[in-house]
Amino acid sequence: MMFFRIIATVLFFSNVVITSQTIIDGLAPKHKQKFATLNKIVNFSNFRLELIEKTTIDSIGNFQFSVNCENAFLAVIEIDNEYGYLYMDPSTSSYNLLFMNSDEIINPLRKKNVQLTFNDLSKNDLNTLILDFNLRLDYFLYGDTAKIVRLAQRTQEFTDSLDQFKNKLIAYYGEIKKQYLHNYIRYSIGSIEQMTNSIDIEKNRFETFNFYLKDMPVLYENNAYMTFFNQFYDNTLSLPESGSDEKVRFAINNYTSLDKLHEALSTDYFLRDKRIRELAIINGLSQIYYKNSYDPNSILSILREIQNTSDYKEHKKLSANLISTLTHLNRGTTAPNFVLTNQFDENIKLNEHKGKYIYISFFSSESSTSILHMDVIKKLYNKYSDNITFISISLDKDKDNYINFCNEFKDYNWNICHYDFDHNIVRDYQLKNIPSYILLDKEGNIDQAPAYSPIADGNSVSIEKTFFTIKKNNSSKKEFKIGGKN
Repeated sequence: MMFFRIIATVLFFSNVVITSQTIIDGLAPKHKQKFATLNKIVNFSNFRLELIEKTTIDSIGNFQFSVNCENAFLAVIEIDNEYGYLYMDPSTSSYNLLFMNSDEIINPLRKKNVQLTFNDLSKNDLNTLILDFNLRLDYFLYGDTAKIVRLAQRTQEFTDSLDQFKNKLIAYYGEIKKQYLHNYIRYSIGSIEQMTNSIDIEKNRFETFNFYLKDMPVLYENNAYMTFFNQFYDNTLSLPESGSDEKVRFAINNYTSLDKLHEALSTDYFLRDKRIRELAIINGLSQIYYKNSYDPNSILSILREIQNTSDYKEHKKLSANLISTLTHLNRGTTAPNFVLTNQFDENIKLNEHKGKYIYISFFSSESSTSILHMDVIKKLYNKYSDNITFISISLDKDKDNYINFCNEFKDYNWNICHYDFDHNIVRDYQLKNIPSYILLDKEGNIDQAPAYSPIADGNSVSIEKTFFTIKKNNSSKKEFKIGGKN
């Protein structure tokens, strides 16, 4: 491992921050007049995105982003439900790229990765270099099928060949002064080495930690580092070392204390560093949230404590992000807002429809089940519209199909909208199936997610039972006067 140490030492102490304005000129000819977003990955455990910039693709297919780029990071360009990865390199002032989707029929509920095509990309750009390394790594691993077998068997022969490969990498990339690249290579190789530690697992784990993690900076924005880190500290809270499992459980379930959790883990050799320990705690809390042996409310309380009191701004952000992910669409949480146009060309703003329960249905005119359910929703609307607001959102891939549907069923008088290719709606409501349903309370908070469908399915009851209860509770009670008429 020493041959990587030399490069790492130089890089860690010679980093020069470059601030630059980076222009991204893109062409997406099959996505005219749609939205394009540039996002930053802020959590590599769940690939949570943070919006950097949003723009509209013009009538020709052109779009542009302008970004302040101080440090290298992995960005994601999203259009419709397709996305492509782009490494932002501070030394590159402009990118010219083609966002070309496949001819595959787009399923709005399934995101699809597309390969961005760059025009006139410098050979020294981070995207070129990482792509080049990934190709070399793939060839090393998969160019010889026998090598995969040796990797699976964790043989000394494979370890020797990996050492030879690392020497070649140093010879090829050693003079390139890009810290992100070298860290990417370093921890990509580290992930492979973790899989080969078989003869003396405990000894190799110590060696791996001492080389890759001990006294090294935490690289929150490097996806190879975070993959390595999550791999090394997998199940930290589920399988704590040093016999501290009961202390961990008590710290979470009984004390609901971050300090107690730190205390329970601090004796572990691999968790003595507070920053590393706390990051492992955040990832670990995410892993155990749905396990029966841990109290989810206690886990959320500890995450909030990290969010409010952590010494590390990155951990505050990660904890806030994780809380949002874990509690998303939980009963009582605020429903994600949207603004859409209905069949009457009226703007429908979800957060302006408070005061009544709201039943949101996601459908497709191309789905026979959706059509059947919509007919039942019509009956429910006629019966419960005084107590329930109905909003139906079409996820039709072709908007003309939605328009034709509205023209055919003009007696559907509740709000029927098209999602207008805003895939934030799909993501925000975690839609997995068509049709799907959500019920909101009078304050615009989640009541049921998913909600019961209009038609009883299997062992489930239909939503009408819920509607009947709402109507009953909303019915005004008559006041009776003794001796008088009521």
